[in-house]
Amino acid sequence: MLRTKFTALLLLTLTYGFSQSEDVEVKKLKVNTKLDHFAARVVGDKLYFSHNLTTKRGRPIKDRYDGFIYIMYEAPLSEDGEINNEKPVEKTELGRFNMSSATFSKDGKYMYFTTNHQGKGTNKLKGIETYNLQIQRAEYVEGQGWTNFETLPFCSPDNNYAHPALSPDGSTLYFISDVKGAKGKSDLYKVSVTDHKSYGEITSLGETINSSRTEIFPFISADNKLYFTSNRRGGKGGLDIYVYDLNSTDKDQIPVSLDEPVNSRGDDFSFFLNDNLTTGYLSSRRLKGEGGDDLYYFEKF
Repeated sequence: MLRTKFTALLLLTLTYGFSQSEDVEVKKLKVNTKLDHFAARVVGDKLYFSHNLTTKRGRPIKDRYDGFIYIMYEAPLSEDGEINNEKPVEKTELGRFNMSSATFSKDGKYMYFTTNHQGKGTNKLKGIETYNLQIQRAEYVEGQGWTNFETLPFCSPDNNYAHPALSPDGSTLYFISDVKGAKGKSDLYKVSVTDHKSYGEITSLGETINSSRTEIFPFISADNKLYFTSNRRGGKGGLDIYVYDLNSTDKDQIPVSLDEPVNSRGDDFSFFLNDNLTTGYLSSRRLKGEGGDDLYYFEKF
């Protein structure tokens, strides 16, 4: 419930200033199982990712609409990218809501994450009442864990808002939504952030970036490039990861699909690039996976 599930690329790469190393290596992580593991994010010396909420016997729990419920896990960073000694994040309001697809302030004090409205809203695609997605902000307090949960003020219960991503300077929050006027099933939007307490008016990223299909999982790298996932026409698989240079002044720039092995014939999504711009994580349902959403670590990007 918390996720919506290349022809002249060389020329495009040269034109728009993006190059992916031919030596990039992608490896599947040992933490993966038949359950879902996705949306890995690094902050400080910790790695966070999303995982199914499970019973004591390890079975995934579903909500009343037959959708999976997710929680956030954390683990210490490792040199080889593997995830070891993971545990659920500590929060002061256990069991109240789903937690998934998060982004963090540089100091690790604030987290924005995807969850569900507690009140019913209208599902515009199905015409029924449902608990739509929203974005909440939480604050980390030493000795307590994540607390002071607040729903962002622009999140209407009648629309979906998900997959938050902070800009490197923390002044802009990117996310997806299906608000009125969206070009596809979900579009990319942004909003200004002041001290993680107040927010401006939401703005669409426009028709060059948004397509008539679905855009999800935005991420902004340290060099101000927008990476996002889309199932638009012309991709390698069902869902592909695209890049768009936010610093470029070229009016003819268009999003570029990443090359293999980052993209595959399967679903590839939720890209994350470390500040060194050479290593990171992605999520995928590619061949030879474990059966659910799997986490992969890449190097030499």
